[in-house]
Order: sequence, then structure tokens, then C-alpha cells
Amino acid sequence: MASAASSVDNFTGTDSIPLGEGRKMSLYKAKNVSITITRLLTDGSTHILRNFQDGDMAQTSKTNNKVDAMTDAQASPAGSVTYDSLGTVTITVQQGSETNNLLSDLYNQDEVFSFHLAYGQEVSGGDHCMIQKAPDAAFGKAVPTRAWTIQIFDYKYDGNHAS
Repeated sequence: MASAASSVDNFTGTDSIPLGEGRKMSLYKAKNVSITITRLLTDGSTHILRNFQDGDMAQTSKTNNKVDAMTDAQASPAGSVTYDSLGTVTITVQQGSETNNLLSDLYNQDEVFSFHLAYGQEVSGGDHCMIQKAPDAAFGKAVPTRAWTIQIFDYKYDGNHAS
């Protein structure tokens, strides 16, 4: 007898459900999100991050605008392209996890590493990153989590990456 997990995984065998009239509903599967760190300066090993909090696993964002614009009192516009490539990622993991241990090691060694998040054709991250600061460490009744902030020095985002 097939397990419930495999029947859900094989639901229609596709990543979407046709709704008729040319419409379809996309199916998001968190287990297909790939979040990796590669240690560039030590052994070059790639680590798959796991054991996240209940909720969002990771959030990447561009730090500054790509374009800044302004207008004067007479509505004459001006703009500047910033060429800024900074970004950040926040990852919240379970306190006792291997991922927390890896991030702690990267922080304590002041190590530069790559970080990449991919789901389907959407990718974000960068090849030169460092841990911005150690996470706050709270303990209580619930499973402790640690929110790590990573500075990305060459942030890239592609919402339609062709593999």
C-alpha cells in the first residue's frame, strides 16, 4: 500500500492542476526548494541546509534599489543607476541542527562562502557571502530557533532561470 506522502508527492504527476478556460493552479512543494552553502576557502564542500523553523525557511532580498529617481518642483525627472550588488538572506533554523552548527562555524571562522536558493526556475543568492552577526539566543518552552542574517556581496536574482 502506498504511503500518504508518496500519494501527495505524485498528485497528478505535474506541478499544476488545469482549471479549465486556459487557467491552471500551480502547486508549490517546499521539499523541492534547494538551499545550499559552498565553503569556498576551506574544502569547497557544498552543504544542503535543513531543519528550519515552522514557517519560512529562508528569505532573500536586494539591499538597495537598482535605480533611484527624483523630480524637482517642476516635475523634471532624473535618475541614477546604482550598480549596487548587495543583498541579504535570513535563515531561521532549529537550534540543535547541523545547519545551525555550520552557520556558527562560518561565523566564528569569518569565512566567505556562496549561498544559493533555487525553486523551479527561480534562483537567488551570490558567490561571496559572510554571516553578518551571531543570532539572538532565546530558550524557553518551545523548540529554540536561530535567525541568521547573511550578507551577500554579489546578489543575483533570476525569476526565470533556464537550467
